[in-house]
Amino acid sequence: MNGAYLELARAHAPLLMIVTPLVGAALMLISGPARMSWLIACAAAVFGAVIAVDFATVLLMQLTHPVAEVGVALFVDGIGVFAAALVAVVLALAIVAVGATLKESGASPAPLSPALMLAGAAGWTGALMTRDLIALFASVEAGWLAAVGLTAVNAVRDRTPLNGAFRMLTLGGAGSALMLLGIGMLGRAAGGFEIDALPLAQIRMPNLAGAGAALIVLGLCVKAGVAPLHAWSPVAIGRGGAMIALGVGTLGVLGALSVLTRFAAYAITAPEIGAGFSVALAGLGALSVVVGAVQAVGSRNLLRLSVYAGVSQAGCVLLSLALGSPAGFAAALMQLVAFAAASLAFYGGALAGRVHSLDMLNGYATRAPLASGAITAGALSLMGAPLTIGFLGRWRLVEAGVGAGWWWAAGLVIIASLAGVFYGGRLVERMYFRRANVTYAGEGGVWRVALAPALIAAIATIAIGLAPGALLNAAANASRLMTGLAP
Repeated sequence: MNGAYLELARAHAPLLMIVTPLVGAALMLISGPARMSWLIACAAAVFGAVIAVDFATVLLMQLTHPVAEVGVALFVDGIGVFAAALVAVVLALAIVAVGATLKESGASPAPLSPALMLAGAAGWTGALMTRDLIALFASVEAGWLAAVGLTAVNAVRDRTPLNGAFRMLTLGGAGSALMLLGIGMLGRAAGGFEIDALPLAQIRMPNLAGAGAALIVLGLCVKAGVAPLHAWSPVAIGRGGAMIALGVGTLGVLGALSVLTRFAAYAITAPEIGAGFSVALAGLGALSVVVGAVQAVGSRNLLRLSVYAGVSQAGCVLLSLALGSPAGFAAALMQLVAFAAASLAFYGGALAGRVHSLDMLNGYATRAPLASGAITAGALSLMGAPLTIGFLGRWRLVEAGVGAGWWWAAGLVIIASLAGVFYGGRLVERMYFRRANVTYAGEGGVWRVALAPALIAAIATIAIGLAPGALLNAAANASRLMTGLAP
């Protein structure tokens, strides 16, 4: 009987991955006490993560297609399933981590904030499981508006995140307009709105289709905080608390980058527009790598430094996609995993002790050894240090770039890693080789629970770097299955 239920869940896993967080969000809003609502959110997020990981394992490792063609029609492809599982795992860890901050949020935002995180994750997952470009747009907007709402409702003690929410609303609105216009242009030129039809479509107006695809990517780049379209991210995240840092800086950015990865993988393989699309992605990716690295080097705010390092990482994702090959797509997926693990470790370690500025890191290792260890692992991964998943992702990009003759892309990755050595080394030096000048602001009890996801992410950052075989195989299979599987 249990096996029958498991097979039934697998058959409807794509729908469950979207519905589960939405049901959890609805239950939170009527549950009453903040602690009870958080427990409901944790249960919904963990259940969704189990479903997503199991489904991705069956599809990507066993190469079977366990989806029943009944009920709501969702489209399953390798990249979408891989990224949806990653989003689900990050959501579960982020929900657990923010439990310690509920008492600081106030009575009203306490249940609302995790509910918005759940709703946002459902939106990004829906965008990863849809075939129609109009449905993709609607799902992206749901995820983005949830991130805007999360930023706004947590601007209680500091009004700076409220300014960030306003920037998110205005810039995101411009990005949405670009996306909608691009969808109309691409659909008109390709003769339809099905994303999986792009590689084989008879595109009658290549210039119109290429411009439409570029506008869609620009709209997604705004929401992912890709330079130079990232004016909202340092303002919203740089002075925000755990809710904003984890719910927007990690989960929201990861969701937008994942959707961008999936769409670009289809668009770049369309023969009529692939070459021009590749050039546009490469140029934007190179700019993001350089701008993010330079801003991270000059940053004095720890959370902003992490934002800028993530901007540089997002540029590496775009460079990987620009290659237009299965190796490039697999490298992009590895970059997404590296970004997620490093962000969880970095933000979690910093927020456990309520650290914002670099000066507050002085002597942090003596006051909070576990939190400083998580920050160290995240910093090492962001700089691409050997034996971390960050190094693995960048090395895969270098391999794919050199194989395609893109020596300049390999050079950019090396430059970004050197910049990471500078700002990452500065963090390590402050934590381990300076004397503390401020009192540790973290607490015991529930703060240890909040730190657990950061430690899990830090361990994963090193463990995957040491034994990457399973993840590399999953990313490679996902890139090969990018056009979907027949039922």
